Amino acid sequence: MTQFLTEMTPEDVQKVLGRALLEPAFRKQLLADPQGTLTILGFKASPEALAFFAKLGDQPFGDAADDLAAHIAANPLPDVWY
Repeated sequence: MTQFLTEMTPEDVQKVLGRALLEPAFRKQLLADPQGTLTILGFKASPEALAFFAKLGDQPFGDAADDLAAHIAANPLPDVWY
């Protein structure tokens, strides 16, 4: 069976972050294996998106989500994310 992956939209990024904030087990899985976790969810993430999700583990998750929210408000995500 072939799995079809879709490109991540800014809304998809927000949904993944929201779920990670609310579900500690999902957050742990996402931080441990961003590509595998996103693939299971049906997303094809760019290298930039994968780097962002991988880097989340280096700071408190809430701080990272707040930083991303402020960045998205000021600058739309680059086309390479979707």
